[in-house]
Amino acid sequence: MTYHNEPDRHASAEHLEQLPLDEPARRQRLRRGGPRTPLPLLPVIAIAAGIGVAYVSQSAHTTAATYQVSSLSAQQQQLTGQDEQLTEELSRLESSERIVAGAQQLGMRPASQWAYVASQPAQVMPSPSAQSQIASASDPARDLIAALTRR
Repeated sequence: MTYHNEPDRHASAEHLEQLPLDEPARRQRLRRGGPRTPLPLLPVIAIAAGIGVAYVSQSAHTTAATYQVSSLSAQQQQLTGQDEQLTEELSRLESSERIVAGAQQLGMRPASQWAYVASQPAQVMPSPSAQSQIASASDPARDLIAALTRR
């Protein structure tokens, strides 16, 4: 192993002082980070970044819409199947054979003979002429208008 002596250090420092220093080379060494981006290129970079962000956003919206369409399609198929099942069950429950069997289980039996009841029709609402007579006789607004137009 070799040891360096003090005089060797001074000799190398003196040797460095004798070397000519190139100022522009020194300045280039101090600046780090590579070449600078030209200022006119920044709007182009910003536009490209904006287009990229818009594309990603549109892709995300399209994917979400596609997922929603497939989900709603599956739900529609499920509801269509459920509708068919309920329609079949309803027709089964409405069948006359089932109703007759249920009535017989409750102790009901078919009538041996039919019976009809005759009734007199009753008037539910008065006729239009009777309504107009009732309305004209008891309408205070019409009485007031008639009194004002007589002058």
